Amino acid sequence: MMKDEIKSLLDLQKLDTQIADIQATVKEVPGKILSLNTKIKDDEAKIDNLGNKIENLNKEISSFQNQTTDINEKIKTLEDKLFSISSSKEFEALQKETGDLKRKKIEVEDSELQIMEQVESSTKDLELLRSRFDEELSPLKDEIKELESVLQKSESEMETVGNTRSEMVKSIDDEILKIYTRLLTYSPPVVAEAKGEVCGHCYMKIPPQTYIKVLQENEIILCPCSKKILTPEIS
Repeated sequence: MMKDEIKSLLDLQKLDTQIADIQATVKEVPGKILSLNTKIKDDEAKIDNLGNKIENLNKEISSFQNQTTDINEKIKTLEDKLFSISSSKEFEALQKETGDLKRKKIEVEDSELQIMEQVESSTKDLELLRSRFDEELSPLKDEIKELESVLQKSESEMETVGNTRSEMVKSIDDEILKIYTRLLTYSPPVVAEAKGEVCGHCYMKIPPQTYIKVLQENEIILCPCSKKILTPEIS
């Protein structure tokens, strides 16, 4: 009976709606997981980059300290020579060289101080980044695990409802199923209730003669406007 066929279509539509929801989840969840993993990797990269910056700055500090040590040794050597020379010209030359080295030492120490200030500031930034990362990491990982669980469950459900659908369509007339499938591809939902001569999908008035045919349930009747399969209002 056509009434039974339409009821089967309603059951099929309900199942197809469930399938569509599962498909949406399966399609959407991997993107969310990727986005969360990307955020974690981006934050890790920021921490690594800042850590590398501090490491390089410390190398610069070490280099400046070596330069200072080298300059101090040269100054000491020149100052020792000052007491062992008799020529005023040579004395003046050594004094000038010593003065140049001392000025150079001041420049190096100033540069070292500037780098040390950068290290201090960057270290504070790194501690803040790590603190925020540690606070956010656990919730993010929990969210990823939850999404992975949802995805796994959805994929399992998809297989189950897919098998159910395969069995369900076997009991539906081929021609009616073709109409349903065509309409489903075009624009779901396929079946709509006729509520008091009004299409429950587009809310347009149904011609009286068409509405009578819907109530009789002897054939597939499409809404003139929305092209949905019309069924009597379900009480």
